[in-house]
Amino acid sequence: MHWNEAAEDLLTQILQRTPRPTRESTESQIREAAETCAADQGLTRVGVQTVIAAYIQTTPEVLRSELPRQLQALGLDESDYEHLLGDL
Repeated sequence: MHWNEAAEDLLTQILQRTPRPTRESTESQIREAAETCAADQGLTRVGVQTVIAAYIQTTPEVLRSELPRQLQALGLDESDYEHLLGDL
């Protein structure tokens, strides 16, 4: 599946904030989730919104409370993703 440049850039930013020992597995998890999500929606390309959804979906439960802060650190407004964040 193709990824647009902004989606690749966002994934790179997420991975830079991820501890080195888990970067490779985190990248694989986010890529797989994003591509599955895009395919389920009938898309042929992964975009930024799909990467954000995959990032939230693949974040371990123990770290989920940090997601709003992490989204802000990435320059994103967490209120735009409340529907994905649920009751954090």
